[in-house]
Amino acid sequence: MQEKRPTLDGLEQVLDLIASDSRIPADFTGWIRANLRSGGGKNRVLRYILDQAPSGGAPPRILDVGAQFGSLTVYAVKLGCHAAAVDYGPAARIFQKVAADHGVDYKECDVGAEPLPFPDNQFDFVTYTDVMEHHSFSPKRVLREIRRVLVPGGRVILVTPNHASLYNRLKLLFGGSVNDDFEYFFDTCADEGIYDGHHREYTRAELRAALERTHFQVRECRVFEQDLIPLLHYLRRHRTRAEILPESRDLLLCALGEIWALLHVPLGRWIWAVGGKPTAGKT
Repeated sequence: MQEKRPTLDGLEQVLDLIASDSRIPADFTGWIRANLRSGGGKNRVLRYILDQAPSGGAPPRILDVGAQFGSLTVYAVKLGCHAAAVDYGPAARIFQKVAADHGVDYKECDVGAEPLPFPDNQFDFVTYTDVMEHHSFSPKRVLREIRRVLVPGGRVILVTPNHASLYNRLKLLFGGSVNDDFEYFFDTCADEGIYDGHHREYTRAELRAALERTHFQVRECRVFEQDLIPLLHYLRRHRTRAEILPESRDLLLCALGEIWALLHVPLGRWIWAVGGKPTAGKT
């Protein structure tokens, strides 16, 4: 399959392809397929790359940092890109083998302690999405490494939750917490050495500062809402009331998000930022 533009149907095929691989543990398959509910984010990134890549030139070279099971890069290959990926841990070793069979150069790397396993000036785009908030360390050295492996003029795409979102402000106003679920953090993860949830979320000003302090040129830095259409697309696959009702909260939030977006209120749930590596002779 070689598509020209990312679609939800195309992403769903990629997720099914990965989830149905016999090497994927059974308890991962539902989680992988459920990523369709927020699939608009991956397709947004891929559309940006395809739109910004020079027309008629060589296929864009992409690195996905924090790739998990590799769906973004597997789909990128099917869209005609050259793609590499990094992640870390036992699960990554499984995902590495599966993604490699679909043309992805997937390497294991602890980005908090190791350099990216690629030479300088290797990639046109690096995607660093839904990752920064999970680090128990500063992302500064990771951004420096990303800058190193980008070609001059290459771009890093960052997506991370907006700590100053309207939803977080309302939670605090009514006495709630903006952190991960307390029961999950305190009890479910009590025996884990390192908590793998959100350690630190960022505001738009902080994300801009992170790019500037690692010598990127900030091309974009804005907030956006999670798309409603992918969630509806996902829910159509769940026919029973019992399966749909647990999703009603996210459905409502996505619908409200459509209103905030129309009103141009900069308090959405996600931050999108693009940093450019300066071309030769510029700092």
